[in-house]
Amino acid sequence: MASKKLVCDVFDCLIKDNADGSVAGSTTLQSANIDVAVSEVEVRSGKGNALQAVLHIQRDINVSLTDVEWKMEWLEKQLGTTTTIGSDIAYAMPTWYTVNSSKQITLPATPISATPADAGLKIYDTNGTEITGATLSGAVVTISTATEGDEVEVRTFKYNTPDTTQVLNFEADKFSKGCTLVLSTFETDENESHPYELQYQFPTAIPVGNFQINTSSEKNASTQTFDLKIVKPTTTTVAGKLLRIPLS
Repeated sequence: MASKKLVCDVFDCLIKDNADGSVAGSTTLQSANIDVAVSEVEVRSGKGNALQAVLHIQRDINVSLTDVEWKMEWLEKQLGTTTTIGSDIAYAMPTWYTVNSSKQITLPATPISATPADAGLKIYDTNGTEITGATLSGAVVTISTATEGDEVEVRTFKYNTPDTTQVLNFEADKFSKGCTLVLSTFETDENESHPYELQYQFPTAIPVGNFQINTSSEKNASTQTFDLKIVKPTTTTVAGKLLRIPLS
């Protein structure tokens, strides 16, 4: 009796930029879907407007990927830009501090300027009232109106990041480029063995460029979405192929 053929595992993914040859890949996809949709027109006429013919127009292939692992290179492919390395300006997040006996608090990083206004330094008391008149010396803030033990909230300040900071620009006039998309999974039988690898190859895939990054207060890994459209290559009508590779 012939064995049952099942597909039980999610795809592994490989994306190769057709312009510069750079490669991104993932073996941690949470879901991966290939959607093939045929556009058609029904021709109806006669009594009861009966169906006379179906005219097929085109076949659209869309791929949707969701990855549980964070990857900067995926964002690069979607945005059509590359990551650069170098110092940049970052904003500190809201943090509470206790004023010491010298009426001072020490910030975790040195602001970009010794002038509080230029550094974007914003300090508030426990009533939500902004504290003005503070002075800066390096990372040390002196609050002349405070007393020892006061709790103050530094809502933000600007500081320079290290030279090894990765910077990815969201550029309005740049879009994702064509790439080769390869998706691979296993064909599984009822004995849970893998007699074949199923490999889908699409030589001209265009990342859609739309994506979502969702987070929540519940401690859980956020996911990255990655959608692509498969387009017809210039020199052929073959938009992709499936290889069923025997495994020993």
